[in-house]
Amino acid sequence: MALDPDKSTSRISTGTAAATTITIYQIIGFVLPWNTAYKASRVLNTLFALELGATPLQTGLLLATYGLFPMLFAVYAGKVADRHGVRMPLYLGLILLGVGIVLPYLWPGFLALFASALVGGAGFILSQVAMQTLTGSLGGGATRTRNFSLYVLTVAIADFLGPVLAGFSIDAFGHIPTFAISASITLVSMAGFIAIDRRIPRAIARAADAPATRAIELLRIPVLRRVFIASGVAMSAGDMFQLYVPLYGHSIGLTASAIGLVMGAAAVSVFVTRVLIPPMARRFGEERLLLYSLLLTAAMLATIPFFKTAVALGVVCFVLGLGLGLGQPLTVIIAYNHSPAGRAGEVVGLRIATNNFMHVFVPPLFGALGSLTGIALVFWASGVVLSLGAYASRLAPPIAPAIAPTIKPAAKDK
Repeated sequence: MALDPDKSTSRISTGTAAATTITIYQIIGFVLPWNTAYKASRVLNTLFALELGATPLQTGLLLATYGLFPMLFAVYAGKVADRHGVRMPLYLGLILLGVGIVLPYLWPGFLALFASALVGGAGFILSQVAMQTLTGSLGGGATRTRNFSLYVLTVAIADFLGPVLAGFSIDAFGHIPTFAISASITLVSMAGFIAIDRRIPRAIARAADAPATRAIELLRIPVLRRVFIASGVAMSAGDMFQLYVPLYGHSIGLTASAIGLVMGAAAVSVFVTRVLIPPMARRFGEERLLLYSLLLTAAMLATIPFFKTAVALGVVCFVLGLGLGLGQPLTVIIAYNHSPAGRAGEVVGLRIATNNFMHVFVPPLFGALGSLTGIALVFWASGVVLSLGAYASRLAPPIAPAIAPTIKPAAKDK
């Protein structure tokens, strides 16, 4: 059965009453702690693996492990959120995330790091799909763009707090205690959501005429297919940053806190761009802005090996963060806007599954390349691949209008 992207996307089952039960500010208030803990654990796992003598290939495999469960089960998590509500995947995700982060504290070693990435990645994706689905359902048009902007702004704050927390905590207390500190932060989110549990909608209504088709058929919608490609290449750029900036910093003798601050510089610029997403989207349109962000990210990745000091790397990573900060939220907004009726969570899940396909296969591939040729070539190759991906996934028309609406009506694909 053909899918019609013109149909409205899913809504909270109580309709506009959702806004009176839970607000975007309550959502982001409790999204911040567990995102901070997760981002801290990713940097912490990488640095502890290096402390244990891991090679670039081993650290690439470690990062890939984070994406294994999300690649396999993100679509299913989206279907659960669409049909049964977000509460179950949210709470289960938070539990798994906390357990995953604390595992290396209980059993230090390589195997525990991989188990942490596997379990923590599964928990993170369950909670993330649930919260993105709920955020998108709180309103449409400009309201949805604003809500997603606030959501990704919160994630940007976590992107800064997580690495900085991990770096300073490692220097102050060591790697092992930092795992326990990071895991404890997830309890704040759990307690917060439990406190407002009655405000969380029990179900997300599916439209009565929503087609009962397989998730793969969403790829028949050209704009969704292209935005999934764009999201995947943007995610691969984030992976290269998360994996190889710590490796590169370690190779040139930077301390853990210096590496944390360098990565935090990118998070600061991500924060800036996410504040500016609504006016920039009005000026350029979401599709063209996404293309620009991918090209900027590619250029900055390629320049990293030319700098050897923390200050210079911080400046480069700040500019890099401008591109990284636009890519993922724009793909979320575009994908949600073109979701078929009653299948927004499924679209969010398929987008995340595509991202995590890149999570699983790109880091080991580039890790092997780094082991054979050195880290510099990895950055240059990443820039080339990202540029090619940006060209293949371009969504904008050849000439963009001077002023584009924040949310364009979804047009039927010919």
